[in-house]
Formats: sequence, C-alpha cells, structure tokens
Amino acid sequence: MDKTIILGNDGWYPQVDGGTNVVKYYRENLRSEFECEIVVPSYGKKFDEEGEERYCGGVFHNFSLGVPFLSFRNSMPGHDKKLKQFLDEKHPVLLHAHSPFAICGYFIKYAKKHNIPVVYTFHTRFKDEFMRVTHSRLITAVMMGVIMRNIRRADYVWAVSEKAAETLREYGFNGEIKVMPNGTDMRVLTTRQAAEYSARFSKEHDISPNERIFVYAGRVVSVKNLKFSFEVIAELKRRGHRCKFFVVGGGDELEEHKKLAEKLGVGDEVIFTGFVGDREILRGYYCRADLMLFPSVFDTFGLVVQEAASCHTPAFVPENSCAAELVKDGKTGYCAPLDVSLWADRIEGIFADENFALVRENCASMVFTWREAVDMAVAEYIEILKNY
Repeated sequence: MDKTIILGNDGWYPQVDGGTNVVKYYRENLRSEFECEIVVPSYGKKFDEEGEERYCGGVFHNFSLGVPFLSFRNSMPGHDKKLKQFLDEKHPVLLHAHSPFAICGYFIKYAKKHNIPVVYTFHTRFKDEFMRVTHSRLITAVMMGVIMRNIRRADYVWAVSEKAAETLREYGFNGEIKVMPNGTDMRVLTTRQAAEYSARFSKEHDISPNERIFVYAGRVVSVKNLKFSFEVIAELKRRGHRCKFFVVGGGDELEEHKKLAEKLGVGDEVIFTGFVGDREILRGYYCRADLMLFPSVFDTFGLVVQEAASCHTPAFVPENSCAAELVKDGKTGYCAPLDVSLWADRIEGIFADENFALVRENCASMVFTWREAVDMAVAEYIEILKNY
C-alpha cells in the first residue's frame, strides 16, 4: 500500500494566497516516497470546477459555509461525512495542516483515533488579520484562543521563517518549532531570458525603456502596507521621477486601495492588474520591474521576493521583517526602516549606483526551489514516522 499524506487548508481557489500556493506546490513536488491528497473547503460548484481546471486538480472539497460580508468560506469538516469516508479510504500515515482553524482541529481529532501524527505549519500573523477583518479585540482574543488550542495539540509544529517562529512564541506557544522555509516554483532565468521577457512586456504595455517600473505581487489588503508604497511613489513623483507601480493581485480591499492611490495623487502611476494566475504573464511583470516594493511586516516569509529574484529583480523590504531574512542589503536586495523619505532617497541612490546591475545578477542566488523545500519536508516526514 502506498504511504499517503493528506494536506489540509482552510482556504482555496478563488481566494488564492501564500498558504493555498504552499499546499499546491507541496503536492506537486512530493516525490515517490508518498502519495499526497489535498482537503480544502468548497467554494461552490462553479469555483470548485474552475479551480480544478485553472489552479489545481484532484482536490477533495469539504462542506463549508459562506461568511456574511466576507469573500472567504468557513470550512466545516466535522459536518462532512464524505470527508471521513475519504480519509478512511486513503489510510493516511500523516496529516499536515497548513491552517490552524477547522481543518487542523478535525485532523487532530481524526489522528488521535487512528494513532497517526499531525504536523501544523504556521504561515500567517492571524492576530493582525483578525483585527483587520473584525475590528474587535474581543473577537480577536476568542479566535486566537481557538487557534492556539489547535496548534498546541498538533504533534509537530513548523514555521516558515525565524521571524514566523518568533511571532508564534509571542502568541504564547512554548513548544518546539522547526523552521521549514517555503520555496518558489519559478526557475531562475538567465539574464538574457529576463531581458527578453522585459522587452516583450514593455512593448505590450507601451512602456519606454527609461521609465522606472516597480512591482508588488500579493493580496491587496491593508496589512500588506501598500499605502506606504503609494506614498513612496508619490514622493518620487514629487521629485520629478517618471515611474509606474504595478500592483499584481486581488483582494477584499481592492477598490479601497484604488481610491487611496487616487487620494494620494498617484492614480495614474499605480496600475492594478487584478489576480494574475498565469505564471508566464507574472514573469513579465517581474522581469520588467526595476524593483519589487514589498513593505509588508505582516508576511511570515516573503515568497514573492523569491519569485521576483528568480527574474533578476531585487526587492526593497523593511528592516527586521521576515522578508529581510532572505535579503542581503546592497548585495541581493535592499532593506531600510519604514520611512517614506528614506525609501525615496534610497531608491534614487539605488538607480544611480553602478553596482545595481550586479545586485540584479546576485539576487537570484537567494532563490530556494519548491523541490528543495519539499525534499526537506519529506526528510522530516520520514523521521517523524520512524519515531512516532
């Protein structure tokens, strides 16, 4: 019988984020040691079928309920008899939850009955996200109590970066945490290939060679600190620089951010693309950009920083952020405290620096592939099963 690992998450297409991508790429890169299945909430027949075709096929969609006024679904695995039948048929040797909500609690309950281990990976600063969505300290405290109870009951806890592990300890977790970094599915381009993508993108979007281009990729929500980037673009505009800032992604607050860009006087400079699922199209944005602006202190890893680096585009990130763990300032990217004038000054200096081309070349050295990341996970899975 094949050894099967079940990956679970409480989000899925069309609400694609870092956590959903991690689950997708884990399965794509697990080698012959294990079979791999995915359990995620249903977003309704239309989206489930669309996701199978456009995002990731062969997924078990468990019962879920819509959340009023919000676009995500509340996973209800405990109310889905077909899920139990599915797990019983697969005879998993290990369950790996990538979300601490309902699926993690269900995995723990199922695992205890069948004497198999549960791994949980910490991806997201949930406390900040709860406050953003609910605006309530009480609801946030209640929700944090629920997820921390689930995390403490998992047999093994992983985090995607040292800063993520530090955050989890700040939340009150006192157990052992193993750092298991994420990877990227984007292979490193040669400089010639990156130049070809860049030239093609410039032609398609009527961009002059001398125009400075910045890019952000990810959810368009306030915790990503996009307002800061808009303010930096506004300051560069005030100083007479011609530039465009491509915001690649969607989210609950897309329209609010469009209004914010207009309010800050950069409605023409900031271009919102919406969600881009085609990786080849995404490469075009990365390759043409001079810099990725990634001012988030919310993210626990900075996956898109690696994606941009695979296209020889360095990132500018906040000091002491999780993304800063990936970047060597002035060598593979840039780090600075979150100050608008300081970032504008630094950007002017970066573009005047004769070593900028070398930084673009060197940033690709930080790229860690999903194959490498999942090979690390497989080694851990084998060790866990040996000792459990």
